[in-house]
Amino acid sequence: MDLTGETASWYDSPVMTTIQQNGFDSLFNLTLPRIKPRPVPADYAAWQRVLLLVADFCVFALAAFGALAITGFRPQAFEQRPEVTMGLLFVVTTALLVYERIGLYRTPFSAIARDQIYASFAAGLLGAIPPSLVLFFVPVLAPMRLTVAIAVVLGAIGMALARFGIQALRDTVAPAPARRIAIVGKPERVDALPKDLSLTNRDSLLRLPTATFDEELDAVMADGDVTKIAWLQSAIDWSCDTLIITEALPSALTPALLRETERRDIKLAFAPLRLRPHACDYRVERDGAATLLYTRSLAVSTAQADFARRALDLALVIPSLIVFSPLLVALAVAIALDSGAPIFYRQTRVGQRGREFEILKFRTMRVDAEQNTGPVWAQAGESRVTRVGRFLRRTSLDELPQLINILRGEMSIVGPRPERPFYVERFRQQLPRYDERHLVRPGITGWAQICMPRTLEPTAVSQKLSYDLFYLENWSIFLDISIIFKTAFEFLFQRAS
Repeated sequence: MDLTGETASWYDSPVMTTIQQNGFDSLFNLTLPRIKPRPVPADYAAWQRVLLLVADFCVFALAAFGALAITGFRPQAFEQRPEVTMGLLFVVTTALLVYERIGLYRTPFSAIARDQIYASFAAGLLGAIPPSLVLFFVPVLAPMRLTVAIAVVLGAIGMALARFGIQALRDTVAPAPARRIAIVGKPERVDALPKDLSLTNRDSLLRLPTATFDEELDAVMADGDVTKIAWLQSAIDWSCDTLIITEALPSALTPALLRETERRDIKLAFAPLRLRPHACDYRVERDGAATLLYTRSLAVSTAQADFARRALDLALVIPSLIVFSPLLVALAVAIALDSGAPIFYRQTRVGQRGREFEILKFRTMRVDAEQNTGPVWAQAGESRVTRVGRFLRRTSLDELPQLINILRGEMSIVGPRPERPFYVERFRQQLPRYDERHLVRPGITGWAQICMPRTLEPTAVSQKLSYDLFYLENWSIFLDISIIFKTAFEFLFQRAS
């Protein structure tokens, strides 16, 4: 057994990479952490939840006073109209309940502070929709409708800025504690586990591979003295706070090992690598003396989620097609004048459950771009791109015709980007979980698209897959709305491709 082990910091794992500066950072010249937000952030602590709740309530109060000042509504009117006061309290209470239900006080979507701006702004508008609809249909509150509308907008902006400030302050004053994680087990399993853990740049690892794991446990079975186990002593000497074992322990030794680790404030965990998440989730339940592990579908692949995503798509796409129709016509004319017909580029892509469909884009390359080469991976600075095509690609306007794909039910606004069958066959052979991207309808934008450059090398496909899996495993309708807001904002500031 290798008693020396190997210490490693977070950057030894190939899936933990950095991301480029985006439009928001460039706009305000911010220097913020660039840690890839693939790991699921820890839940908010109790004091953080209270702080966020108090901050949101204060933001609502300031937004209300601001709206009253803008609309010239005199505070004295509240004494004569108690129903107005009750209506405003209803708005605040309902909004806070909505925020709690969508998880705004449980855990952030990303470990990066700037992402809270998009999530909080989306939550601010989403949470105000139900109570605002009720108030707008109450005749007695008709004089307050403009005031409520302004308060909703001010509240959403205030929430975004307040939460960004709180998380940035928390990261500076009370950053997440550094973890010292020791991993013990068969060498190949010890090497495989770190890339699946939610590590940060503050965490350290001690690898304790041993090919004689079972023999060492058999040697201490007689007296149950687990302190004789070499790998346990190595982990204790290294002052680990978390001990992860990749092998099965004899039931007779587990209580003794647990007593020893608890006495030293060490968390004990088991990581059976044969049990990996593949398009499903797990929950542990006790049934009598038996411990059962139940599987369940990911939330994103349920019928309810499919209905919610489709409803959101139609609610946004139908008005978008009406609003953008003049722009679509103008771009079509520009393409025709620059390089002739055809205006649209059709390409076969792989969609939900592996079904193929034709994706629509404005043509940005020459008509004969792949005539002699076959499928070619898109690169930055393509010589095959037309003059108008360069503008369309830089602004992402070439993707607008995909609104028609969404209307036809082939795509969604948010989801993993669809790939060509040629590359799907290639990637699914290299990456065992690649087909999980096809659990849902592909999207125009997604978690990978807002966290990574638009133009990628083929070698980045595994990193892109990790973002797509993060989206699938943590999906909620609120996450979709947050991604849409972030995409819209970064479109305005033309994030570099």
